[in-house]
Amino acid sequence: MKWMSKRFTFVVIPDANQSVQRYSVSGLTIVLIPALIILLAVCSALFIVLFSGQAGNLKEAKHQLSLSESGYEEQLKEREDTIAALEADVTALSAQAKHVETKMSEIAELELQLKEIAGIQESEVRISSGGVTVEEGGQGGEELLLPEDLNDALAAETLQELSSMALQMDEMKPSLEATKEALLKHQRILEITPTIWPADSRKITSTFGVRRDPFTGRAAVHSGLDLGGSRGDPIYAAADGTVTLSERTYPHGNNILIDHGRGIETRYLHLNKRLVEVGDKVKKGDLIGELGNTGRSTGPHLHYEVIVGGEHVDPMPYLQEDREEK
Repeated sequence: MKWMSKRFTFVVIPDANQSVQRYSVSGLTIVLIPALIILLAVCSALFIVLFSGQAGNLKEAKHQLSLSESGYEEQLKEREDTIAALEADVTALSAQAKHVETKMSEIAELELQLKEIAGIQESEVRISSGGVTVEEGGQGGEELLLPEDLNDALAAETLQELSSMALQMDEMKPSLEATKEALLKHQRILEITPTIWPADSRKITSTFGVRRDPFTGRAAVHSGLDLGGSRGDPIYAAADGTVTLSERTYPHGNNILIDHGRGIETRYLHLNKRLVEVGDKVKKGDLIGELGNTGRSTGPHLHYEVIVGGEHVDPMPYLQEDREEK
């Protein structure tokens, strides 16, 4: 290729008023310039082809990313809806639990009142939650994890159980109220029933019924119970009631009559001193007088009578307990 080593001259003829310009280039330069232009054209074409392919891939990737984002938003919304439903269930469970707790407190208070009325001491046995006492010791390490799809069923089941418990407690409360009323009524009956000894002495000097009269020696009906003691010993009301008589007469001496209601009365004769007056309200065990020897009496003692429906009865069956210290 000898012509490539040769030089070629190009003549440029401008306007007539300007000089002619000559350019001298080698044959190699003439070959390289077109080759370079062709190479640039080929590279541009390849770049365009490659860029078009990458643009398509980028568009597809953006589309896939958009779909994934939409799917994640749906999943997130479902999660938020599930959480909201669970929160609503938890709120309902909390309200139900408070309702049950309130009813349990009412029943516990009612039970305490019943125990106080009946005089029952608090048991020392403690029951833990669920009725089972948990003690320290060996324990297993297995745990059962509930799947998420059981949450709704568990919440619904718990709500149903709590509602059932509340209904049962609603049914129990009237029964306990009735029991309380019955106990109060029974307690009131006990309060107005002469069940305690009217004196500290347990020395019986004469029983109820027919006996030999200590003054005449003849058989006579003794309408009460005589309790021996010392002059000035305390005498107590055998039950709650109202004093209807407080006087000194013969042969009864200083004597007191108490009306306990329900047709029951008690009378206390031969007192050394009377400490209550007509119209006074007395409680079981209240001090009402002193043991004495007034009226028709052979020595210091209390003549105690129980009268039911206007008839004198034997006081012994009524004497069931000692006076409680106040």
